[in-house]
Amino acid sequence: MSFNQLGEHGSLSASMKKLEKMIKNGNKYQNEQYRAKLQNSNERSLALIKVAMDIVVAVGLLQLAPKKVNPRVTGAFGFASSLISCYHLLPSRLKSKTP
Repeated sequence: MSFNQLGEHGSLSASMKKLEKMIKNGNKYQNEQYRAKLQNSNERSLALIKVAMDIVVAVGLLQLAPKKVNPRVTGAFGFASSLISCYHLLPSRLKSKTP
């Protein structure tokens, strides 16, 4: 987990809040820029969660905390991490063209 990624995630959140204040009365989900930043934020959050799960798996496999991270916990976190990886490999949705 990189501190750089955490910093970028924080600055992205701050820019989204500024954009929300600018939009105020309108529907923020109609704004293309807001939706792009929201998608980027969601992807970064999911990547950070995956990295945290991978750290738990590494601790379990290296037996650094054998009483807290037993093989069952290692397996569960590894399974969840691999599901996130599979989700990242899915093709993105095609945007529907509306006239």
